[in-house]
Amino acid sequence: MQVRSITAAETHPLRLLVLRPGGNLADVDFPNDKLEGAFHLGVFQEKELIGIGSFYPEKHRSFRGNTQHRLRGMATHPDHRGLGVGGTLLRHGFEQLQQRQVGLLWCNARIKAAPFYERLGFEALGEPFELPGIGMHYLMHRMV
Repeated sequence: MQVRSITAAETHPLRLLVLRPGGNLADVDFPNDKLEGAFHLGVFQEKELIGIGSFYPEKHRSFRGNTQHRLRGMATHPDHRGLGVGGTLLRHGFEQLQQRQVGLLWCNARIKAAPFYERLGFEALGEPFELPGIGMHYLMHRMV
């Protein structure tokens, strides 16, 4: 597996497949994709893009400090789940965040993905909440 920077547009097919099945491009073209300081990582097996994640300089009101980033649009192709794709991507993301002197990474994690994030050092904060049309989530975070 190889991790490299990709464009926001390159994340769209996997976002549609995994995160918004039956959706359209507007559902996966996130507003923060073009923020200054945002970056997108892809995990490749040979030439196939099998995992994605986007990192945004975005603060959450529940956390203090100015050096926060948000993880969004994390997805692994269904044929490659359970092989360490997500962990590999996040470890590369942590390295880039450290280079940018980011102190905290947060995300809205689907409940079924919470154990994955916990294994990588994330903690849930507060009660589960629903994102309409998407499902139940936890606010999760970890120090970088």
